[in-house]
Amino acid sequence: MNRKISLKYVKVSVLLSCVIAFTAIVVISPRLASAETTNVLPMPPQMAAKMRAPKAGEGALDTPFFNAKKEPLTLSSLKGRGLVVNFWATWCAPCIREMPSLNRLAKSLQGTGVELITISEDRKALKVVPPFLKAHGWDNLKPYYDAKGKLSRRLDIIGLPSTVLINAEGVFLGRIMGTLEWDAPEIKAFLIQDLAPKPETPKP
Repeated sequence: MNRKISLKYVKVSVLLSCVIAFTAIVVISPRLASAETTNVLPMPPQMAAKMRAPKAGEGALDTPFFNAKKEPLTLSSLKGRGLVVNFWATWCAPCIREMPSLNRLAKSLQGTGVELITISEDRKALKVVPPFLKAHGWDNLKPYYDAKGKLSRRLDIIGLPSTVLINAEGVFLGRIMGTLEWDAPEIKAFLIQDLAPKPETPKP
């Protein structure tokens, strides 16, 4: 996977995890490294270890995906709210393992300005996903699907599960490769901090 990293690799193994975490923070959210920033939550280490630099092909924001009514949506149409866009499939065992935490996260994000969108890569998603979610009791997850994998290709998704983070301004901040316990308090707090709309600064 192509990835530009401005930091030189540190050969001492005991420092490797620190380098990964720091690199992720600088690439994903430069303001976290600013000396002028105070009271900023650091990226949780379990998230930093799986974070990759953002990579979106031309037109990714305007590539349609679909809801259960076959209505097209685009990521650009959701600008104004932070987005946690999870790509998964019913046949993907790791995906299924993290779905309960995603279901809890979806509920806890209500009213925060951040929304979770789970997009299925199943070939017959419209037929299989709604009953699959219902059977597992994941009532907070809405069924969306990626017709012929067009959106996942534009976002360079090469494995499942993968999760793309987009802030309220429509800026791609990074990709999580693999599973996480998404409703962990520190992860939820970090997502809200970095993705949610920022309050306007009062004019003097």
